[in-house]
Amino acid sequence: MASKRKPRPAPPSFSVSGEDADRFSSLCAEALLLPRSEGEDGIGTLGEKRLHAVIKRYLSADTSCHEVKLSGTRYVSDVRCGEQIFEVQTGSFYPLRQKIAYYLEHTDCTVTLVHPICVDKWVLRFDPETGEATERRRSSKQGGAIDLLAKLSCLAEHFSHPRLEVRLLLLETLDVRIPAGRGASRWRRTRLYERLPLSLRGDLSLRTPADLRALLPDGLPSRFTVKTFSALTRLRGRDAYSAVQTLLSLGLLLRTDEQEGRARVFALTDG
Repeated sequence: MASKRKPRPAPPSFSVSGEDADRFSSLCAEALLLPRSEGEDGIGTLGEKRLHAVIKRYLSADTSCHEVKLSGTRYVSDVRCGEQIFEVQTGSFYPLRQKIAYYLEHTDCTVTLVHPICVDKWVLRFDPETGEATERRRSSKQGGAIDLLAKLSCLAEHFSHPRLEVRLLLLETLDVRIPAGRGASRWRRTRLYERLPLSLRGDLSLRTPADLRALLPDGLPSRFTVKTFSALTRLRGRDAYSAVQTLLSLGLLLRTDEQEGRARVFALTDG
C-alpha cells in the first residue's frame, strides 16, 4: 500500500550498563544453584520461580522490600521501596488490572510494571525419569520489545498515568522442557518445566504513548491493514489484533473508512 509516511520519534534506548549486566548475570548464576520451587518453600517467598526471583533481586537487593503487603488491602507488592512499587509480571497483564488501578487511584505511589521479554531464547529437553538432558539449541521463537503492544491492551487506559511506567527487561533465557506424554511416545509433546534467566541484554523504560510509537518497525507505512502490521512486526493472530487495539486506545492509530479487500485500513496519527 503506497502512502506517505509520517515522522516518528527516535527509537528508545535498550542499553544496559556493564555493571547492571554483570550484577544480573551473578544473580542468575546464584539462582541456578538453588532448587526449583514447587509452590512451597522456594528461593523466594510465595514459592516463586527463579526468573521472577532473580528480577526481584535485580530491582532491590534488600529482601525486606520484597513481598510487601499494602495495609488494609489484599494486595502484595513484589517489591516496594518507599513510595515506589514494582510489579513483576512474566505472563499476561490481565490479572494485574484491578491491582494497578487500585495503586493509581488509592495511593500516592509510583508504579513500575516490570516485564521480561526473551530476545535470545535457548531450549533444553530434560528427562526427569533418567536425569538425561539434551544439548541446548537456539529457539526459532525469539521475542522483541514490540511484543509489549499485545500485552498492554488490557492496561491501555492506565498507560498515560503520570505515576505509571512499564519497564522491559530484554533477556537471554533457557527453556527447560520435559515430556508431556508417557511411555515410548512421551517426547511427542513437551511442556515448559521452567524458564531460566541467563543474562540481561537490555533495560528499557516506557512512560508515554510516544515511547510505544517508537517501537514500531521503520518499514511500517502510515496506512496499513492488520495483515501488513502482522507481517512487519511478526505479531501473529490475536497478538496482532491486541497490539492494534492498544495503538487505537492510546490515540496512536485511527480506523479509516477505507478497506483493502475485506480488511479495514488503519492510519497512524502524529502521536
